[in-house]
Amino acid sequence: MKKMNYRLAALAVAWMMVVAASAKTQDYSGKVIDQKGEPVAFVNVVLLSLPDSAFVQGAVSDEQGAFHIVTNASDGLLKLSCVGYETMFVKAANDLTITMKEDAQMLGEVVVKSQLPKTLVKGDAMRTTVAGTILEKAGTVNDALSKIPSLEAERDGAVKVLGRGDAEVYINGRRVQDNSELSRLRSDQIQHVDVVQNPGARYAASTKAVVRITLKKAQGEGFSFQNYLSGIYQYDHTLTNNLDVNYRKGGLDITASFWAGRYGHTKSLQENTLTYYAGPDKIEGVSTQESKNIWKGWSPQLQVNYMLDENHSFGAFYKYDRHPNSDFNSMFYTDSYENGIFKERSKSHIIQEDMFRKHIFNAYYNGKVGQLSIDMNVDGLFDDTQSPSNTQEVTTETGGSPVNRSIESTTVSSNNFWASKLIFGYPVWQGNFSLGGEYTYNHRTDAYDFMATDAVPVKTTDTEINETSAAVFAEYGRQFGKVFAQVGLRYEHLTNDYFNFGKKEDEVCRDYGDWFPTAVISAPVGKVQLSLSYRRDIERPNYANLTSSTVYINRYTYQSGNPYLKPTYTHSLVLNGAYKWMNLTLNYARIKDAETMSTEPYPGSADPFVSLVRPINSQKDYDRLTIVASARPNFQFSIFNSPLKWHPTWSVVAMFQNYKSPTATGEVITLSQPWFNGSWRNTIELPHDFRLSVDVEGATKGEYNNFHLTKSRIFGNFGVQKDFHLRRLGSLTADLRCIDIFNTNKTDAIIYGYRDLTVHNPARRTFTLDLTWKFNEARSKYRGSGAGEKQKARM
Repeated sequence: MKKMNYRLAALAVAWMMVVAASAKTQDYSGKVIDQKGEPVAFVNVVLLSLPDSAFVQGAVSDEQGAFHIVTNASDGLLKLSCVGYETMFVKAANDLTITMKEDAQMLGEVVVKSQLPKTLVKGDAMRTTVAGTILEKAGTVNDALSKIPSLEAERDGAVKVLGRGDAEVYINGRRVQDNSELSRLRSDQIQHVDVVQNPGARYAASTKAVVRITLKKAQGEGFSFQNYLSGIYQYDHTLTNNLDVNYRKGGLDITASFWAGRYGHTKSLQENTLTYYAGPDKIEGVSTQESKNIWKGWSPQLQVNYMLDENHSFGAFYKYDRHPNSDFNSMFYTDSYENGIFKERSKSHIIQEDMFRKHIFNAYYNGKVGQLSIDMNVDGLFDDTQSPSNTQEVTTETGGSPVNRSIESTTVSSNNFWASKLIFGYPVWQGNFSLGGEYTYNHRTDAYDFMATDAVPVKTTDTEINETSAAVFAEYGRQFGKVFAQVGLRYEHLTNDYFNFGKKEDEVCRDYGDWFPTAVISAPVGKVQLSLSYRRDIERPNYANLTSSTVYINRYTYQSGNPYLKPTYTHSLVLNGAYKWMNLTLNYARIKDAETMSTEPYPGSADPFVSLVRPINSQKDYDRLTIVASARPNFQFSIFNSPLKWHPTWSVVAMFQNYKSPTATGEVITLSQPWFNGSWRNTIELPHDFRLSVDVEGATKGEYNNFHLTKSRIFGNFGVQKDFHLRRLGSLTADLRCIDIFNTNKTDAIIYGYRDLTVHNPARRTFTLDLTWKFNEARSKYRGSGAGEKQKARM
């Protein structure tokens, strides 16, 4: 109660400070748009006095292009500037609409439009404009994201920021709760993308990076449709189809989506060699696994948004994800050697079925009362998964008879999760002050049951986790002329109660709190834009890695969680620079208790061949430096009187570290070999709405965490796109690609630990065909931002 009273008192004091800071002043406001009528964010707006043109006050336009300057000056001139646009001077007034013109340079018969696509330093982020650039034609949202500096985007929706890790993705302010949601959107729906490598205090301390996607403003009303059909062939075929139906009228926006006929095959091949020592004897296990997964599923989704006016909007989002079955079939072969002499072979046939259902809910309100902004979100996530499995194993020793073993197991898990988030914002001292809080609760259960024809060191488990997390934060940002500065502080407290068969296990329960500071400063230095940011963050273990269950893989290998896992703490310092069409990012991180997978002797087993795979924390803190450089000019030229546009992108990534890892020999080594990755991606616009994409990418040997990449690799991709205009029937885009056309994208690595694991993943040439049909298309107005996102991700 004392803590609660203290927090209420602190909030009351902060509120009084905000109210006391307000006064009657002149308000110069307006909206900045481009020549297409789209809002232009982060434009520097400076109020100059008349007649001496002295600086009075400055502001920066927000994501809707709006700006406000509150001052006692009764007259003045507004100067508007933004890289890629012509500088403008406008008579100061209220409720202005200002159109900015893009700046292009002509060089003979070649036109270099270096501002498109452009990546600029904008406040706390690196902003890449997509609208009006070749990125509009990239295909899916993930195709566009993969062409943005510092981003890696996979086709399944996973988005990573190089040097930082997995990113939270927001679309128009609403957190993407399922990666597959990104495949619903096309690149030509995007206005711009912000990449935040050190998110501010309003984001959870476990957020490594943020990608904010702002969609174009929808035009027109009534019904619109979009259907997206995707086919993939990689060893076998996968088909997915999504239909979106949207209705808009006034401030009402309703979108219904349905993933229909989801049906897929995935297949994987992998070769491993596990090496370790049992006294003087060298033990090796050489494994080959070939797996195939056939799945079906469907997923309806509904979102409703209502904009009462420009200052008030609210809505709700609901999604139901259902996979009635997923059949996993795998053949797993392992040959064991002792001092180079063959000892035994294991042949396992593993059949597993996964069935899950998931409900996702979000409700939000975004509003503004006077100068006070309000952002409120309530989230819910409820799921349950059942995974029955059967393993038939035959082991044969040298000169011996086959021994049969049968294992039947079932894994059942569920989450019951709620979260809420509330943020207030108010202009203070010519800047913006934000104050907010977040609360999450989750009830997680995991049960593992099995039956075996032979004795195995596996226990039936039934675990339960009740976890609550509460956070409060304060953040202040202000523009000082051309310099933008923002500081924030966040406090998070987590309570985790762990039960096994209904009995509380105090030694693995947790109750702790931490402070997490953030800071960013950005400013132009000549024609170079720079930003420097700092953040302390935390990465809590996923619930699946905290389970005490031990799962039988085969006679030699068991896998388990680790209830004693510690969270990982990181101090991150990021320097970003942008000059015309060139970008540079330097990211330094100091990492404590990094989580990694380890292969160890099975505890209590007298057989040296038996291993346990489980997550552990690193023994030592370590440093990591990531450097990302990219260049993206654009060229226009003619060949045989045919106009062509060439959009090349060159990028280089370098990573350095000093990670310390145990090895099978018992010594601790420092993994510090630099790792480099380079790519050259090209998009060529041809007549008649054809586009070609030709990409080449390569990586060197090197080390990352406890991974040592032992071979360099290089591979190429090729694609062709074509737009078809169907007049009254809308438009159709066909996109055909071959990924890893020469089948050379192979991975060879050593994963160091108490038992060293050598991994070989063969190349996977992949063909894709995407067909997108749009009819009277409209875009979403959904503005919910979501609460408890990092807690949901841990599920």
